[in-house]
Amino acid sequence: MAKLDLGVDPKKDFERKLMSPDQAASLVESGDLVWMPSGHQPPAILAALAAREAELEKVTIRSVVIPNMGWFREDARKAWDLQVQYALAPDNREALGERLIDFNPFPMVNQHKAADHRAGEEGRPIDNLFLVVTPPNDQGYVCVGNACWDAVSSTRRAKRVIAELSDGLPRTCGDSWIHVSQLDAVVQGDRPRLAAPDPTPESFPDADHRIAANIKSIVKDGDTLQLGIGKHTGALPILGAFDDHNDLGFFSELTVPGCIDLARRGVITSKYAELHPRQMVASHMGNSFEDLEFIEGNPFFQLHSYEYTNDPKVIARHDNMVTVNGALTVDLSGQIGVYALGPRVYSGTGGQLAFHMGAFLAKRGRAVTVIPSAAKGGEISTIVPAFPAGQIVSIPREFADTIVTDHGVARLLGRSVRERAEELINVAHPDHRDWLRDETKRLYYP
Repeated sequence: MAKLDLGVDPKKDFERKLMSPDQAASLVESGDLVWMPSGHQPPAILAALAAREAELEKVTIRSVVIPNMGWFREDARKAWDLQVQYALAPDNREALGERLIDFNPFPMVNQHKAADHRAGEEGRPIDNLFLVVTPPNDQGYVCVGNACWDAVSSTRRAKRVIAELSDGLPRTCGDSWIHVSQLDAVVQGDRPRLAAPDPTPESFPDADHRIAANIKSIVKDGDTLQLGIGKHTGALPILGAFDDHNDLGFFSELTVPGCIDLARRGVITSKYAELHPRQMVASHMGNSFEDLEFIEGNPFFQLHSYEYTNDPKVIARHDNMVTVNGALTVDLSGQIGVYALGPRVYSGTGGQLAFHMGAFLAKRGRAVTVIPSAAKGGEISTIVPAFPAGQIVSIPREFADTIVTDHGVARLLGRSVRERAEELINVAHPDHRDWLRDETKRLYYP
C-alpha cells in the first residue's frame, strides 16, 4: 500500500513507475479485486487486461459503469466477476438482465466500511485501484480531474494504484490531487477530455417544464441545493427552476447541466452556506466543455470525496438543505422506488438516500422527489396504489417528504397514510385519478 513520501525525487519516481499497458495489466492476478471509481475507467489498461482473459480466473471488477471490453459473455465468467453499481449504460443494463454481470448495491458514504472495519469477515480489500489522472506538476502531484468521487481516498486503501495519464483532464481545486509516490504504476494514455453540450430547453417534454415551475415555488433564497442525476432532475437548471433565486448554496454529489452556469451568473454564491461559504462543493463537477474550462483552477469550485459530500451527518449541518432527486415510482403511502421497477434494475441509488436523509435531518431541510405523473405517453401512472411484490423500495414511507410532479406539489411530511393518498392523487395524472381514488378506498378506508 503506497504511502505519501514527499522525500522522493518526484520526476525520477514518476519515470521509474512508467510502463506499458501490458505491463500494468500484468500486475493483476487471479482472485484480485479491481476497483474503478466513476469516471476512472482507463481504456488502454482495460484493453490490456481484457486480453489476458485466458490466463486469469475470478478477477472481480467493480465500478459504477463497467465498460464492455468484450467480456459480457457467459463463457467469460470464469475469468471475470463483473459487478456494476449503477446500471445507467444500456449495455450494462442489458448484461444485468441477461445475468452476465452482477449488481453491487452501494451507499457511497461508508462504501468501504466492510473492507475498512470488517476485513476477513465481509470486506475485501482493494487489490488494484485503477485511475485516470493528469501528468504530474512540478511538485509531483497528479490530479484526478473533475471526477473526484473516492479516487483520492481509495489510494490510502488500495494495495496497488495503477494510473493512466490523460492530459485532457481539468486540473481542479480541492481534495483532487495525488502525489506520484502514492502510485505504483503509470501508463501513458491519450483519453480525451470527456464532456457533452448542455441540452436546450426545447429538448425537454412539457412535463419537465411544469416540474421546473413547481420546484421554483418551493425553493427559497439562501437555500443550499443538491441535485441528483437523471433526465428530470437534470432538466431543472436548464429550464430556469432556480433563475429567480438569490445566493443559493450548492453542496452535492455532482452537478447536472446548467449548474456551473448558475454559479457563473451569480445565482449560486454559497454566501450563506454553513460549511463552505463562498464555495461550490461536489464530488463530480462540470458537464460541458465550457463548464470544464470554467472550473479548471478556479478555487470557487471545490472537489471532495463522496465519503464526505454524501455523509448524511455532514449534509444535515446545512440548515436550509434542499435535495432534489428523481424516482421511477411512488405508492400512495409514500414509499419511493428510485432505480428499479419490481426487481428489475434500471440505474442505481447512488447518493440519493444519503442526501434525502441529510435533508430530512437538517433543521429546515426539505427532501424533494421529482417524478413525471405518467409514463409511456400518459398510459401508465407513476403513482400507484401499492407496490407489487418484489418492488425494490429505496426510501421507506417513514421518511417521505415532498413529491413534485408536473401537476403540483404533494407534501407528505407529518401526514397520515390517508392524507398522503389525497395529496398524491391531487398531483397524479388526471387520467388516473379516479382509479387511484377507487384503490385508495379499497386499500385504506371504505
